[in-house]
Amino acid sequence: AAARGDRGADAGAGGSVSSDPIPIVIDCDPGHDDAIAIMLALGSPEVELRAVTTVSGNAPLQRTTANAIRVLDHVGRSDVPVAAGADRPLVRDPYPQGEVHGESGLDGPDLPPPGRAPLEAHAVDVIAEIAMSSDRPATLIAIGPLTNVAIFVARHPEAAAALERVVVMGGSIGL
Repeated sequence: AAARGDRGADAGAGGSVSSDPIPIVIDCDPGHDDAIAIMLALGSPEVELRAVTTVSGNAPLQRTTANAIRVLDHVGRSDVPVAAGADRPLVRDPYPQGEVHGESGLDGPDLPPPGRAPLEAHAVDVIAEIAMSSDRPATLIAIGPLTNVAIFVARHPEAAAALERVVVMGGSIGL
């Protein structure tokens, strides 16, 4: 996607900055760090959060999905869809969770239960739909385990090629 040549949205050597927000999807396993990232994205005029997709990581998938909805509902953004993805790693056994972010994956804040259900579609299909339907190429921001990203690229290579970029924050030690 980066070789596409339509780099007008980026500031840089002779490029101009577009006033249109960049469509983004955040793929995450909401604990405290991802909750903050979601809220920062919502507060930025430079991006338009089209969806939040979730993956098992800081907590089991059911909890990370509930956490994403709880955060979005808390800040009054129930219009942002949430879709659940991979419930386990691709090539190894799931690891015990709860050591960093607590049993819920988001222990501490006293947020009400989720006020809605996630989309019925799988997260990777939601990412593909956004990638293929956006007027401006979308960016996928992966800030949790990369399981959904791997499945997305394998299942929807044409949609992966349509993305402007994939931004990854990840890595671990000792797992």
